[in-house]
Amino acid sequence: MTQHHDATAKSKPVLIPLTGIVLGVAMFLISWLAADAPGVGLVMLGIMLGYAALMRFGQRFESVQVLSQDPPLDERHALIQLHALRAAYFAVLGVALIGFFWEISRGEPGAFTLIAAVGGATHILATVILRRRL
Repeated sequence: MTQHHDATAKSKPVLIPLTGIVLGVAMFLISWLAADAPGVGLVMLGIMLGYAALMRFGQRFESVQVLSQDPPLDERHALIQLHALRAAYFAVLGVALIGFFWEISRGEPGAFTLIAAVGGATHILATVILRRRL
């Protein structure tokens, strides 16, 4: 079991950047071929290539190590991830709610309405499930 865990840990510095590159190429191709917007696709590809490079070559920095470790290395890293996830959740929630109110003020519910509904329902469901498990 230890050998499998060691092999998995060694492949992670390559797996995450490769996934980022594949997603970046997919974003570029979809933007270019489906929306005829290759410029937007190139920007998204550039962002994903930057992320992939950071995740591959930035492993000496603790912040990058925290991002790439699953499970976390220790309790401190787990706490950092929990707080970062909470901050991201509140940022997305704020944008979704502002967008939701903007959409309903125009009488046209759309993507923000869907994101707000899915986020709210997921939060409620996860709270109920986790309350019973933890």
